[in-house]
Amino acid sequence: MLEPWDEVISLQRERQLCADDVQAIQSSCLTDHGKKHPIECPDCWNRLVNRIRDRYLNSASKEWFSGRRPFLLELDTLFSKAHSREVDLKAIEQRILDEKREWYRDKVKVLGLQHATKSPSEEQVLQQRLNDRSIPTDQLISELRRAFSDGAVQNEEAFNGFIERLRLASTPQARVDAYVDIFFQPNHDPSGAAKSHKYIDMVRNAVPISDIINAIIRDRHAAERDRNEKQISHRQNVEKLEELKRAKAAHELDKSKRDKARQDKARAAAALADDQQHNLSPCLACSKIPDPQDFIICPLCQILGELFHLRIKPAIFCSEECENARYEAHVETMHECASGQGCIQLHDEDVEMDEGGNILVFCAECVVSLGIPSTFCSTRCFGDNFQHHRDNVHLLQWKLGGQHEIDDKSQLEFDPDDGTRYRARNIERHIITLEDAMKEWQKKTGATVT
Repeated sequence: MLEPWDEVISLQRERQLCADDVQAIQSSCLTDHGKKHPIECPDCWNRLVNRIRDRYLNSASKEWFSGRRPFLLELDTLFSKAHSREVDLKAIEQRILDEKREWYRDKVKVLGLQHATKSPSEEQVLQQRLNDRSIPTDQLISELRRAFSDGAVQNEEAFNGFIERLRLASTPQARVDAYVDIFFQPNHDPSGAAKSHKYIDMVRNAVPISDIINAIIRDRHAAERDRNEKQISHRQNVEKLEELKRAKAAHELDKSKRDKARQDKARAAAALADDQQHNLSPCLACSKIPDPQDFIICPLCQILGELFHLRIKPAIFCSEECENARYEAHVETMHECASGQGCIQLHDEDVEMDEGGNILVFCAECVVSLGIPSTFCSTRCFGDNFQHHRDNVHLLQWKLGGQHEIDDKSQLEFDPDDGTRYRARNIERHIITLEDAMKEWQKKTGATVT
């Protein structure tokens, strides 16, 4: 397969030979037959048509139309009609020109020239132009030249010089030198030619130009992929670095907050110790001022005051001896069962406080909502005295607080024989055990209640 410029050289040679023969036919017709144009002479006209026909249908060299069989068959028909003057030569010339334009588009696509543009966007535009049959070939040629021109040399001038060098080249080395000069322009771009030594070596090894172009395109795309991958890798590294910086900053901030919390806690503990040293109540048993680092506080007082925020002055003991001496009296006085005279322990000497029945409980409504330290000796005691406690404490406080509509009937269970009597439908919903309160207090403060 000939290179495109070899086809151009062959085209120019055969075209010139044909033009010379046509001129000779015209001259001999005028001399021998006295006709100004062979069309006026049947014999000379047939000779002229046959010579032009041979130019395309019997060409001895490889040219652009070689192998385009449908086109050559159509030409044969047109030349047959030209003999009988049914078609003039201008129509045949126009048909040849149209076919050559189609060949040109095909040739550009086969060589892959659209892939050798300077950017992907230019490649896409040029590919669209090649596929657009409405664009004149002359315009397409002009656009191709602009796409590949780098301003170093004039394309038309350079190509004509290149063709002339190839036509006059008498050795393979002369052809190679012409290739290198036109494609890599070492005189205009020495550094670029130095970077293209791989492709220059391919030229010197007689690799077809189409293969060299494909190699250039592949390498260009590979380099572009490498650049994209490096950019992506760089961006990922930057993002990772930023993420690490943010994580470090968050860690430093969290550490700073923890350090500040420890400092605040230490200062608060110191302030509390100092405050306790100056504000601790005297021992309930011996009236001595307890040691701020070693004293005992009533757990019920502490839970009611610290967890439920009730105004309770806690009972403090300076030692276990003092606690043993006065703790029970303190509980009986300050934390007596809120059932009062209705306490089941006063009326039922045989009551068994098993299965946790002797665990103290708080009325949830009182300690959470009403601010009253209502304590019961057991869940059972609270359950048995629930109506009395609700009627005399809850209802009174609700009315004093302006709550005239009471909506807790769904929590009550009325006596079917006496509609005025009721009990809690589920007493567990109305209590907070001392054990649960202590666990909640320990969870919130980390302190230990004894």
